[in-house]
Amino acid sequence: MQGHAAMKTAERRDCQTCAVRQTDCFCSLTPESLADLQTIGVPMHVEAGEHVLHEGYAGDKVYVMCHGRMKLTASSPEGKLLIVRIAGPGDVLGLAAVLKGSTHKVTAEALEPCEVKAIPRAEFLAFMDRYRDVSRNTAVTMALEYEGAMMSARRLALSGSASSKLASVLLEWGRMGAGPGALEFRMPLTHEELGNMAGLSRETVTRLLAKFRRDGMVKQAGETMVLPQPEAMERKYC
Repeated sequence: MQGHAAMKTAERRDCQTCAVRQTDCFCSLTPESLADLQTIGVPMHVEAGEHVLHEGYAGDKVYVMCHGRMKLTASSPEGKLLIVRIAGPGDVLGLAAVLKGSTHKVTAEALEPCEVKAIPRAEFLAFMDRYRDVSRNTAVTMALEYEGAMMSARRLALSGSASSKLASVLLEWGRMGAGPGALEFRMPLTHEELGNMAGLSRETVTRLLAKFRRDGMVKQAGETMVLPQPEAMERKYC
């Protein structure tokens, strides 16, 4: 049974006044498109650990992220996991499978309580047909997803050192929706999961985080992580 069957219907957000919208956000639409987006799909609440996409299952819905973060993972036949990326507010999950009429290539699991809008495939495709800006933003979202996948592949294949790989992951995470200066964010991933993103072992991640702290490049209290000097960290390690 797919994990989204356990999701609970949530209170419908007002798409026209939502503060999530930014330049590269899918929901950065015209007032007319936003008014239509308000009426389609079903708002859902997803608890931490629940899934909205399952690798290998048919793409029957897209999920617009309204609140929270999810990790997208791909698996090997041997059961090894690779965290492909972290999705946050304004992202759309399941686009490729819905547009192609194919199966999902990743699994999406909530890292924390999330709110999403689930839009059935036929309803979303009709929404795209009605508005040029929706089609354009869908293309931009797909391009950003492709760019993120390329950055992950580049980090795994071309980064010269373990410290470069881990620093890149932390900087990418911290810069999601952040402004200039020090980066402060919630880090709910375990050392093993961080290793899955960076192509490193859990032991290596633990050792490198200790080194980053000694160098003054990382501060952490519980799940709160701060990168006080992101530019200096990038110069030093990346």
